[in-house]
Amino acid sequence: MTFIDLCDVPPKELVAMLNECEVRAHLIKHELFTVQTAYEWVSRKAEMNAIKGCYIQAIDVDGQLAGWCGIQPDGDDYEVAIVLRQRYWGAGISVFRVLLDKAKSMGHKEVVLNLLSTRPKYDSLVRRASKVEIRQIHGGCFTSYFIPL
Repeated sequence: MTFIDLCDVPPKELVAMLNECEVRAHLIKHELFTVQTAYEWVSRKAEMNAIKGCYIQAIDVDGQLAGWCGIQPDGDDYEVAIVLRQRYWGAGISVFRVLLDKAKSMGHKEVVLNLLSTRPKYDSLVRRASKVEIRQIHGGCFTSYFIPL
């Protein structure tokens, strides 16, 4: 597994990944991506990636786009985001650990993991979290785990 700049991923590959039904089931409802909207999304993520404390990357597994991940602003906090194609869901824990290490090395004291209400509550995250909240974010209901580093 390697992390690469989102700007280096062809937009058509991103569109295919972001529009997969299994991926969309765990994201806020939005229109299907087009090459143009994927390009605009990557541009916004690149701007965000330039902000101190942020880290946003595509995930490559054996030359295949597995998904994207990042540490990005979430109000006054920083969110850990992980979006993986279904066939790579088993890599989520490894990506999560890498992001926690990265966040700690960047000086973050805590990060938030927001999981859409379509996901079950994870006991391991509850045990690790300093607090767990149900929040409305961009029109979706999320379970937010505040993870101390």
